Amino acid sequence: MLYGGEAGGGKSYALRWWLVLFLFWSFKVLGLRNVRVGLFCEDYPNLVDRQICKIAVEFPKWLGTLTSTKPPDFKLRDEFGGGVLALRNLDKLEKYKSAEFAAIAVDELTLHPLATFNWLRFRLRWPGVERPKFLAATNPGGKGHSWVKNYWHDKKFPAELQSEAHQFKLVRSKSSDNPHVSDRYHERNLTLPPDMARMVARGDWNVFTGQYFPQFEEPRHVIAQDEAFRAIKPWWTRWISGDWGYEHPACYHWHAKDEHNRIITYRELWDRRVGETDWAKRLTAASYDRDGKPERLNSFPFSWDAGRQSPRSPNPKHPKSIVQLISDALGPHMPKPFPADSSPGSRMSGFRLMSQLLDADMWQISDACPKLIQCLPTLIRDEDATEQVLKVDYAEGDTIGDDPADSARMGLQHEFGTAVVPVNVVADRRVAAYAADRGKEVEDLDPTSNHMLHLQARVAEQNKRRSRGRRGGYGRVWRPRS
Repeated sequence: MLYGGEAGGGKSYALRWWLVLFLFWSFKVLGLRNVRVGLFCEDYPNLVDRQICKIAVEFPKWLGTLTSTKPPDFKLRDEFGGGVLALRNLDKLEKYKSAEFAAIAVDELTLHPLATFNWLRFRLRWPGVERPKFLAATNPGGKGHSWVKNYWHDKKFPAELQSEAHQFKLVRSKSSDNPHVSDRYHERNLTLPPDMARMVARGDWNVFTGQYFPQFEEPRHVIAQDEAFRAIKPWWTRWISGDWGYEHPACYHWHAKDEHNRIITYRELWDRRVGETDWAKRLTAASYDRDGKPERLNSFPFSWDAGRQSPRSPNPKHPKSIVQLISDALGPHMPKPFPADSSPGSRMSGFRLMSQLLDADMWQISDACPKLIQCLPTLIRDEDATEQVLKVDYAEGDTIGDDPADSARMGLQHEFGTAVVPVNVVADRRVAAYAADRGKEVEDLDPTSNHMLHLQARVAEQNKRRSRGRRGGYGRVWRPRS
């Protein structure tokens, strides 16, 4: 169970007293003596501040004794079963390799990676306790925010945990749960910087510490796939982008933009341990519109590291690069992949562009891109270079990684710029405007007028574009007479 959310709800208090009650229950109900439970913090100073100094004051002497060892234990009196509350820190997990606990509680769980949770889980065993307990308390934020949110908030589990998914319960913490905290405490928390206030004052799990894209909101930036296809016009520029991976995920996205550089990312493929030839076949098969016609894709910017030799080359004596193998197997209507910009600063500028597009509501993402939607809120700033996105690798059940965002970044960065509207489309718009000025629909115009107006608009637009395309000169240039 996770008790998490707003600050001030008494989470640390709840952990230590729940463990004491568990020891009483083990003695009274199960008839077990000397049962051992563990209360963990990230390091010893925090263990002292959040737990040990509180236990020394709160726990009455008739209940038991706080030992003088370092780290200390709290031992219940024999008449209460003699159970032991071990107070420990998680600086070195290997210290507990052979330890056994009937119950474990972790203070501030989001400060720990998934590996810590998995390590503690296999320490949960005790003779006579059929179902050992795991309890944690935390505020949103921290390096473990993503996996904690997945397990307890979003109910997303890896395959091996599906059978235990029903046991993960979230109890939301509110400052109003704690009668010893004044209303002013909550009001002061609301005056913190917006992201921080969302986490500690509102218990919002959809914000991360140092979030790079705090403006990203699904209701605002995500649209249904059907809506995306209706919005994309046949003359829009379409292209594909991708980030290569084999052991870590490979990810590909399809994009479309209008003449104002409004972009819709409308399709996604993501997978692991898929070879180059198979990826090429998947990409080709996916690049058809709803009428079964091949899409006209303008370009295919691809991660620069795909230029290295592939260990999956069919002829080891004549190895090929990853990008060559994909190019060879792509269908005839597909553009060939080429290295995306990898110059110094290109990653930072690409993510800045994505942030600006989100701010301006010029980038929408189809709900057919679930990995990208999951990834964007998890990206945080690098503490050593705050303008950069922290590089994060995929870990199953823990983090989605940054591969989906890198794929989208390379695509948006390459194609963002001037887009040309076809002459016929401009002519159609001018005829529609002419009809609207007269309170009519285009269909209400007689065919001859419609045709002549369309022809005039096409000629005017073609002349306009020719005049733009002419090179300027210096006028009359003085030359010496011979």
